[in-house]
Amino acid sequence: MPIAPLRVQMLGGFTIRREDAEASVNQRSRKLCLLLACLIQARSRPVPYSELAGLLWKEPSAGSLNMLKAVLHRARACLDQLEEGAGRELLLSREGCCQWNPEAPLTLDAEEFVRLCREGGQAGGEEQRLTLWRSALELYRGDFLPGLSAHPWASGQAAPLRQTFLQTLQRLLPLLSAREEWPEVERLAGNALLLEPCREDLCRWRLEALLRLERKEEAGRLYEDFHQRLLSRQGVLPSEPLRELYHQAREELDPRSISPVILQEQLGEADQPGPFFCEYDFFRAICRSVSRMAERTGAPLHAALLSLAAGGDAPLARHSLDRAMNNLEGLIAGQLRRGDAFTRCSASQFALLLPQASYENSRMVCARITRAFVRQYPHSPASLQSAVLPLLPAGRK
Repeated sequence: MPIAPLRVQMLGGFTIRREDAEASVNQRSRKLCLLLACLIQARSRPVPYSELAGLLWKEPSAGSLNMLKAVLHRARACLDQLEEGAGRELLLSREGCCQWNPEAPLTLDAEEFVRLCREGGQAGGEEQRLTLWRSALELYRGDFLPGLSAHPWASGQAAPLRQTFLQTLQRLLPLLSAREEWPEVERLAGNALLLEPCREDLCRWRLEALLRLERKEEAGRLYEDFHQRLLSRQGVLPSEPLRELYHQAREELDPRSISPVILQEQLGEADQPGPFFCEYDFFRAICRSVSRMAERTGAPLHAALLSLAAGGDAPLARHSLDRAMNNLEGLIAGQLRRGDAFTRCSASQFALLLPQASYENSRMVCARITRAFVRQYPHSPASLQSAVLPLLPAGRK
C-alpha cells in the first residue's frame, strides 16, 4: 500500500499534514522547530549530530549530544500526532547522523512557492503566467517560520523568500490591473501590506483598487493609517501622488446632496480646550489660509519648529525618541492657546502655528515649552531645540 504524502507548511506557520491528520509544531519550542525544519529541508542527506548541535546551541558542549537526543525524542512524539509510529518512520538515526526519511513522499510549501514563481517567469503566455503566479502567492501565507525570525538560520531562509514574493507580486499586479480585476488587486496588496506595512507602492495599489471599487471611505481610512505609520516609523510623509489619490477618496460623489444640517455638522468642532492638533497636510493648508488673512489685516504670523535631538554623540534609540515625542506633544498641548495649531512634521519634530504672536512672543512660547520639558523630564536623553520664523505671502518672500 503506498504511503500517503506529507504536506508541510513553513510559510506563515509550521504544520505537517498527512491526509486528515495534522502535527502542529509549536514555534515557541525553538529547538524542536529548528530541528524538524532543518531535517525536512535537508531530507536528501544524513545530517551529522554535530551539525544539528551547532544549529540548536551557539556553543555546543559535552552534554549537547544527550540534549539533542532529548529534542529528537520530543520531535518523534510530535510526529506521532500524524499516526502511531510516524516519528520513528520519518526520523531515522544512523551512524552519528539523523535524516528525514527520503522515501516518504513530501511537498514543502516554500519549495513549491519558489518553483511556481520561477515557472511563471518562464511561461510563454499571459494566461499561464497568471495561473502560476496566483498559485504561488496563495502559498505565501506569511514569512518563513515567523516564530524563529530572530534565528540566523531561519532569517537566512526567510529573506530571499520574501524578496521573491514581493518581486512576483510587483509583476502580477500590473497584469491584474490591466484586466481590471480590482477585487484581487485589493486583496493581494492588502495581504502584502500586512508583511510590509510601510511600502508605499503596495498602499498605492490597494488605494487605487478601493477607489475603482467605489469603497472611498475605506480608502480614506487606509491612507490615514498609512500616513501615521510612515510618519511614526520612518519620519517621512507619503508622496504627492499618494496624497492625490487620498483627495479623490475624500471627495463627495455629489456635493449638491449635502444638506445645511449635514454641512454644519461636518464643519463644526467640538468645544475642546487647547490648541488644534492635526496632520501635516491639514496643517499646511491652515498655514496658507491664515497667512492670506494675515496679509489683509497686517497681523503678525509666526511658525515655530521644535526639534528633539540626542544629548550626546550617539543618536537617540527609537523607543527613547518615541517616548520623548509623546511627552513633548502633551506639553505643547498644555502650553499653546486654543487658537494655535500644531502638528508632528517628522519623527523628531513638531511645527507650531502662532497667529497674532510677535516674533519675541513666539520665542517666549518656545522658551516656555523648553523650560517645561527640562523641568518635567530632567533625565530625558533628548534635548529640545527651537526656531521661530515669520510666515509671509509668496510675493513678499
